[in-house]
Amino acid sequence: MIQLSYSTLNMIYQSSHNWLNKQMGIKPEERPEWEVGKKIHRIIQDHVSGKKLHLNLKHIKHTFPVVEEVDFDERCKFNFDCNFAGKDIKNKYNIIGFIDGLDPENKRFLEIKSSDPLWSVGKFQNTMQRKVYALAKLEFTEAVLITCTKRIENWERVPAKIFKVPLTDQDRKEARDWILGGIRIIESGEFTGGLDENGKCTNPWCYFGKNCQFK
Repeated sequence: MIQLSYSTLNMIYQSSHNWLNKQMGIKPEERPEWEVGKKIHRIIQDHVSGKKLHLNLKHIKHTFPVVEEVDFDERCKFNFDCNFAGKDIKNKYNIIGFIDGLDPENKRFLEIKSSDPLWSVGKFQNTMQRKVYALAKLEFTEAVLITCTKRIENWERVPAKIFKVPLTDQDRKEARDWILGGIRIIESGEFTGGLDENGKCTNPWCYFGKNCQFK
């Protein structure tokens, strides 16, 4: 069974040559902003779980009893088969991922985005990540976004924002179509996306950065 995540599929859509990087076991380039993002996630997850409240997040009243406490926390993991695909695909691929926070009783999940500028509700509504998570959690009815600046020292001046968005059948249909589109790219065997005529990576935001074998 080939396991795919939202991140992997998104990477393939942006630059399909990265599927070959992944298959060869190449590690993405470490980036400072990723560490900042992890730190912010931990602060917000501690706050919404009640484990450690943060003064500059006191306006956030939403609570989530289950949040990631370690990398790849099994309590936040989802895994589903592509049983909506043709028989030649559904038994070949499955989708995995980890959600920032879960509130099963109220049927909602949490997504955290640290960004400058902050995310808008429209961007959250349109992101395919939210729709894939909606497909993973068929019983859930709502997604909550907490978006904040990456500069923690500015949180008092630029407060984090909270948006709530319903999860719909249309979201799940779009997620299924998007997943199948990514799988078709893999099945095609053509992995030249993001490469120039000389086979060199031209994507300045290449997921693998300087470690990309096509640089």
